[in-house]
Amino acid sequence: MGHEAEPTVPNTGRMFDYWLGGSHHYPVDVAAARAFEVVFKDFRPVFRALRDFIGRASRYIQAQGVEQFLVLGAGLPTQGNVHETVPGARVLYTDIDDSNVALGQRILTGVPGTGYTRCDATDLSTLDLGLMRQVLGPLRRLGIIVVGVEAFMTDEQIRACFQQLHELAPPGSYLAFDCDSPKALEHPELVRMMGPGFHMRTPAQLEAVLGPWRLTEEGVQPVAVWRNPEPPGVPAYMNGGVAAKP
Repeated sequence: MGHEAEPTVPNTGRMFDYWLGGSHHYPVDVAAARAFEVVFKDFRPVFRALRDFIGRASRYIQAQGVEQFLVLGAGLPTQGNVHETVPGARVLYTDIDDSNVALGQRILTGVPGTGYTRCDATDLSTLDLGLMRQVLGPLRRLGIIVVGVEAFMTDEQIRACFQQLHELAPPGSYLAFDCDSPKALEHPELVRMMGPGFHMRTPAQLEAVLGPWRLTEEGVQPVAVWRNPEPPGVPAYMNGGVAAKP
């Protein structure tokens, strides 16, 4: 099948693009997204709040003097993803989904200081360090965005990932993270649809897997609230925060 052939299997990155009002999705993605909306009508505002959190966290990290970003589980680099919210920064997006990588590479064609490559967040040996240096330049201070991934990782996988990221990152680096909260249990059919590998964590449980990273003063909060002077009235289905490597 040529890379322009219309896909027959839905893809989470393209489903998120649909919910965020983008243009990089297909009828199969819309159908899957609407099936989720049947059991959870708040998907669209919840994912808008999550993408807005990525934007605020990225801008906060850039304001600390960071101009190099690594994004794990990136989805599509559109609709307010990192390079659009921190203009001038250098950004390497990664994802485990080959179709996200291929489409992301096409979207970023001609966008300076950006790249997209495959990486499994549960196995950081899959990260192409040579390509990272090529896209980001010599590492000085790194902003790491790991959002939308932790709900599909075990505690042990997150700890290992965050430990390895801490070892990779120079001092003065930052990590933005999130996870679905147990509030999702209010929608048992949704939790069932997410599958057996879906994990929900309280703020305390999320803080417990940070390892050597040090939380900023905001701590772990609902993502819509974190450093948001005018938080939207969306349910607190996801918690998140930013941590530093001093």
